[in-house]
Amino acid sequence: MKKLAAFAVLSLVVAFPSFAQGPTEPLSIKSGDKTHAFTVEIADTPEEIAKGLSGRATVPAGQGLLLDMRKAPDGVLLNLKGVQVNLDLLYVGADGTIVAIVQNARAGSLRPLAPGLRSAAVIEIAGGQAAALGLKPGDKVTHKAFGNAG
Repeated sequence: MKKLAAFAVLSLVVAFPSFAQGPTEPLSIKSGDKTHAFTVEIADTPEEIAKGLSGRATVPAGQGLLLDMRKAPDGVLLNLKGVQVNLDLLYVGADGTIVAIVQNARAGSLRPLAPGLRSAAVIEIAGGQAAALGLKPGDKVTHKAFGNAG
């Protein structure tokens, strides 16, 4: 019986793998009078930034990826090649202010995604989540990457 229970648990882990493929950190976004908590992985090497969320079958609500664009080669443009789910991309300035949002970028698209602004970071979250939470340019992101988290 114990073997059967262990197999069932292992089967669930395989069927529903964890979203995170690396260490995660807390991040919050203050929008109006609400603060939204997220758990994000960090992409801070050119290779991790280029990979982004490629190969992920899901992006659960409240989770995402923070790409530190200060570590990316100059002129790099993001696209969703290899990404299996629609994403919202939050472009964030060096002070943690959201400067632009691309909503519901289509999975697998090779179209370059750039709002025409140089941003310090991009946060990738599940498509539709920015609208559902009411996120907008001018909202503030709190994370150590912006020097505003403890």
